[in-house]
Amino acid sequence: MADAEPVAGPSRIPPELPGLPLVDEDDEDADRELYYRRRKEYLDLAQSVDDSDKLLADLASYLSTFQDNLSDVSGQVHDLQSRSDSIERQLRGRRTIIPPLTALLEEIIVPPALVLTLRDTTPSSAPDQWLAAVPALEARLAATKSRSRVRAAAELDAVLEPLAARVLSVLPAFLLTLIKPLRSASRGLGTNLPVLQTSLLLKYQPFYAFLARHAPRHAKQVERGYVNAARAYYETGFRRYARALAQIKARNADRPELVGVVGADATQAVLNRAPPAVRQAYDRLVFATFEADTDSEGAGAGAGVTLAYEADDKDRRVPLEALFRSLALVLLDNASSEFTFIVRFFARATSEAGAPNGTATHDARSRAGTPVDSPALGSDALSEAGKSRASVPHSARRRRGAAGDGDGLREAERVWHEVFDPALESCTAFFASALVPTPGAITLLTLIRLNDAVLATADARGTTPLMPYLTGWKMALWPAYRKEMDRQVDSVKRLADEAEGKGLAGVFGKGVKDGVVGQVAVRYAGLYGCVVALADEAEEAMLFSSTSRLRAELHRLITAQAAKIKDAAQRNSFLSATGESVVRELVAGPGAGKGMGTGVGGRMMEEVGWWKAREAEARRHTAG
Repeated sequence: MADAEPVAGPSRIPPELPGLPLVDEDDEDADRELYYRRRKEYLDLAQSVDDSDKLLADLASYLSTFQDNLSDVSGQVHDLQSRSDSIERQLRGRRTIIPPLTALLEEIIVPPALVLTLRDTTPSSAPDQWLAAVPALEARLAATKSRSRVRAAAELDAVLEPLAARVLSVLPAFLLTLIKPLRSASRGLGTNLPVLQTSLLLKYQPFYAFLARHAPRHAKQVERGYVNAARAYYETGFRRYARALAQIKARNADRPELVGVVGADATQAVLNRAPPAVRQAYDRLVFATFEADTDSEGAGAGAGVTLAYEADDKDRRVPLEALFRSLALVLLDNASSEFTFIVRFFARATSEAGAPNGTATHDARSRAGTPVDSPALGSDALSEAGKSRASVPHSARRRRGAAGDGDGLREAERVWHEVFDPALESCTAFFASALVPTPGAITLLTLIRLNDAVLATADARGTTPLMPYLTGWKMALWPAYRKEMDRQVDSVKRLADEAEGKGLAGVFGKGVKDGVVGQVAVRYAGLYGCVVALADEAEEAMLFSSTSRLRAELHRLITAQAAKIKDAAQRNSFLSATGESVVRELVAGPGAGKGMGTGVGGRMMEEVGWWKAREAEARRHTAG
């Protein structure tokens, strides 16, 4: 009972306070009874409050600790963020230097295979490996030179310089070995030079380019070796070919016929539409272009040239125009092919001397082929070069682009002249012999037109060093043509003087027959038609000034001959028949093919109209 709560008793009843009513005992007992019933609940509630106070104290302590830990974590996160930003900056910096660093490594690293190829092999034993190794070596030499401040690049010089020295010591001998077949006295012309150039020399052009950039003296040695061999090749080939053409030319019995010189047998052919000499002149006009060939009779029959071995046939007859055309085409094709090779092999190496990585040299092998369709050929096949379709000119821009600047082209022209000048001497000798004795006027004009075609093709192909030489031919042919036309005019003039009884021809001459006049008239018409067919508008005035003089002398001859006829009807009939024969031959001749329009064609229309007017005038007098 000691632990029992004190209970209320009489001694604990408070004194009655004045003015307050006394508490009812029943209510007090009820409250006491209620208290006893809920005492446990009150005690549990008090205990719960105490426990809550303890939990709240623990929670406050935990939150305080968590707050401290959270502050520590926030500081660590901030440190990590700072470190992350620093690492990101370093990463961006390293990513920036990766490309140049990679490029540097790719440029200066020397693969073991490259070292083994250049050290342990030769170009003749491993050509394909050397074709890849030499440009690669040059690229690394250029890289180390351009990156001399890089220590790693400087350290590579100890490896690259010995390799470069070995390459420079091996390549000259190898390239000269490729040229050796041309220098053989027994097999030189038997070697197909274009095949040697395209299949071997151009294939190994990167070797020469490497020498030109790193050892010019060695490159000059190779150049001199090629020039000496190619010069002997072309000089021998053209000398033999020109000699063969000269032998064929010597068999030609053709002599130039003058319009005013008519033989006794020719007077019987007046009634023919054209004498044989005029018909022959018509047939030979085909040689003024590239699309012509010669059959056994010398007529046009296709496309080709006279071959050297044909000189062995003693019965072979070829007109001078065909021989000149053959030599011109062979010269054009060989000169163009050789100049193309020189530009691609020698001049390109000079123009690419500034290339730092050697890629231009390596690409030289993959460039487009020569712009010349038909290459030159060796031995008897030298003359077969003209069988190419030389009439299709090609643009020279590719060659000029390959040669680079003007210095490259000048270098190419210098090498070409050293190679080809001796061969040109043989061509010049044949050309000079072709003008002795002087050919007829139509033959000379045919040669002029053919030479113009060759000049245009040489210009289109970019064979610039050949053009002055061909221009020299043209300058030699024009004076000969004008001189021959003067002879034609003089021949008719002498005949007209004889018909008029003037001068020595009139005194000592036997007189002019009507048949001779008719033959002269037809010959004039044939000559005029050929001039129109071969005329060029740029030279129109020069060409037709001579024909105008010739027509004036012919008209004087016809008038003087007609004056001898006493009967007026017969005289007018003679004039009409002569004019009709001229018109008929003009219309049937090759000049009519140029039409009757303006320019050169207008000349033919004017000529036909002039003679028709003379014919119509004679007919009117006959009718009157």
